Amino acid sequence: MSSLSESQHDSYLCRVAIVGLGTVGRGVAEILWQHGKENNNAVQLAGILERNQENPNLADWVQRDQSLLYYSIEDLLTDPTIQVIVETVGGQTFARELIRKVLESGKDVVTANKDLMAVHGEELLAIAEKYGRQLLFEASVTGAIPVVRLLQDYFHVDDIEKVSGIFNGTSNYILTEMEQKQLSFEIALRQAQDLGFAEADPTNDIAGYDARYKLVILTYLITGIWLAPEQITLEGIEHLEPEDFVYASRMDRRIKLIGYLRREAQNLQAFVLPLMIPRGDAVAEIGGSTNTVSIQGRFSEEISMVGKGAGSLPTASALVADLEKISRGFRLYSHRLVKQYRLQPFEEYIFRHTLRITVKDKPGIVAQIGKVLAEHEINIYALEQLPQYHQKNGSHPVIFTITLEACQEALLRKALEKINKADFLLQPVSVLREIA
Repeated sequence: MSSLSESQHDSYLCRVAIVGLGTVGRGVAEILWQHGKENNNAVQLAGILERNQENPNLADWVQRDQSLLYYSIEDLLTDPTIQVIVETVGGQTFARELIRKVLESGKDVVTANKDLMAVHGEELLAIAEKYGRQLLFEASVTGAIPVVRLLQDYFHVDDIEKVSGIFNGTSNYILTEMEQKQLSFEIALRQAQDLGFAEADPTNDIAGYDARYKLVILTYLITGIWLAPEQITLEGIEHLEPEDFVYASRMDRRIKLIGYLRREAQNLQAFVLPLMIPRGDAVAEIGGSTNTVSIQGRFSEEISMVGKGAGSLPTASALVADLEKISRGFRLYSHRLVKQYRLQPFEEYIFRHTLRITVKDKPGIVAQIGKVLAEHEINIYALEQLPQYHQKNGSHPVIFTITLEACQEALLRKALEKINKADFLLQPVSVLREIA
């Protein structure tokens, strides 16, 4: 276990121990190690705790400096030479208990754990405040993109009207490959896994949970309100087909998984959805595993930031930036006066919808669908069927799209309840949305 003399301790402002030596923890350790070799940095790597002794990342640090290794949480908590713990364990159960104990022991915490902060952030920040400690989480939102810092240092958060963007690099990589190479979702996902962008279980990314956790945290930073993740409407990208990208392209659109928060008076709109974005829009041009965040205020132009949102070093760099804040005496802004907001029901949102419809080929289908839409006061803007999706021998399904004029989500849902019961449908109608 590490030890340090009092005189050495006084010469450093921020001595750091890392708990969890996975991908991100290894990145933090590497950055701090390099900084320590280059100059007398205010932030110093002083300890590493990895519970899994079989972790291959651990062997390297055994060879580099075995004195850095700790073997129990208790040793870390009771070591007065450690000021800050970096939590890179992940998950919620153990990490929640760890952070609680660290804060109660009088040490500060830096984390990239978006799942934990989205679900238990309110509780943990209250503990930090009670004990006069810092709990910083820049890396939990969009990795190396310093959106938390921008919200704290540049904007008056009460003036922010909208935050939106691509919050998950894995899903963006998959969507980019599906569009550019006409790949199926399954092949694009497998490719992302082979490249290390997607986990063996990719549910958090492709179902949109990861992006929703980040939106919960952003909502807190802007409004002071902690929404439960399940309060935010969510739709992932698993249902998308190559045909969706063909039709989107013909409409001069691209498909992106978008996290979106809008504040109007006392109403909040919040969702994570695949949206059609006009080509030429900055978000539409973000490809691969890149993330982007745009912030719009009442008195400012829209500000956009682009960068890698995941991976060892981008996430680690955000954690190190938080460590440097602590070394300079930074204090996290605390929301004292929280306004009351109404989270607007998703049924009230207005979108321009495009319906992908897969049917048996027989006469009168469009007329029947049009009749149902008219009954619900929904107007058709355009209808398109490409030749490659219409086989005259009747051996293949017929696929076509109907783009609607902007309408309330509730009206479309009622119409689809009826349309989806039709015997000519081969699968439920798929919906893509565009912000009206």
